[in-house]
Amino acid sequence: MKRMFSIAILGYNRRQVEQYISEMRRDYEEELSKKKERMLELVEENSRIKSQIRELEKKLEEFSEREAYISKALVRAEQKAQAIIEEGRQKIAAEMYQLELEKNKWKARCKEIRRQLLEFEHMVCTLMENFYSEINYLKSKELSDSIFGEEEDIDSAKEREETGLLSVS
Repeated sequence: MKRMFSIAILGYNRRQVEQYISEMRRDYEEELSKKKERMLELVEENSRIKSQIRELEKKLEEFSEREAYISKALVRAEQKAQAIIEEGRQKIAAEMYQLELEKNKWKARCKEIRRQLLEFEHMVCTLMENFYSEINYLKSKELSDSIFGEEEDIDSAKEREETGLLSVS
């Protein structure tokens, strides 16, 4: 801010110079006051931001701890899940083995029963053949006995006639 002063005796007009200096002083003091206020605002904002930073750092630390806890929990849960899956697989394998043993046992039992059935069928067939043989033998004997029995009856009737004894039937 340039200003032209009027010239007076022994130099510039003193009153103008003093007034100019006084205005300059007021302007500087106003500026200085504004700067101080701005500086106080900035200091206050800085301390508020620092406070927020501390709070956020605390929260970040809490979240980091939680994250670590959750990570550990997840790892443990995953390990337990893997252990459960493995245990399930082992149980399935053991159960499959037992089922296979049971299946083989029943196959063997089925084979044995079939063998016994075949044996029983063979025995029944043999028995039936023996019965048929015996029945045929008895039929043939009965038939031969009846044929020879008639001849015998005829012979005995002739003998009785010859002896004079008649039989009344």
